[in-house]
Amino acid sequence: MMRVLAVALALLLAACQQQPVSTDFTRPDQILKWRMSGKLGYRTDADGGSATFDWHQTPRQGEIRFSGPLGFGSAELRWDPGLAHLRTAKGEWQARTPGELAWHLTGFWLPVSALEYWSRGLVWPGAPAQSDRDQAGNLITLNQLGWQLQFDRYQPVGRVTLPHRIKAEQDGNRFTLLIRDWRPLP
Repeated sequence: MMRVLAVALALLLAACQQQPVSTDFTRPDQILKWRMSGKLGYRTDADGGSATFDWHQTPRQGEIRFSGPLGFGSAELRWDPGLAHLRTAKGEWQARTPGELAWHLTGFWLPVSALEYWSRGLVWPGAPAQSDRDQAGNLITLNQLGWQLQFDRYQPVGRVTLPHRIKAEQDGNRFTLLIRDWRPLP
């Protein structure tokens, strides 16, 4: 009986272990699936706020869960190609893109589709851009979609160096994305 319990316990513990971060990636553009968490702070001429976030991304779907004082308490933003949903304590909305719905959270257009690239230290391929890089090839500044971005903190994640703080400004609207935990997924 003890042997059966020991085997069952060992199997249960093995099933509960988290998958390690993949180290197969050597470039940020190879990371197509990830989980990251951190804090988003924003400021407009009329408002400001911050929230913690947990972002799960696959090549065709995304989900960001926000919690904190965004004026909603918590929010969930999910999207598939061509359709996005936002759910908060104050209501639910739908739009074609997640960026359109981010307006309800921040009061300005937050380019979520571009953030999928910017958060990996990449230029979004959907619009012209001007950028500067450091000697290692990491973005340090980026002007795209009218946003001026500064990438001032990178950290290694496996064999890839990824942004951990991005500051952005456009027409008096500002946001800072502070990434505390980066988990590329296979």
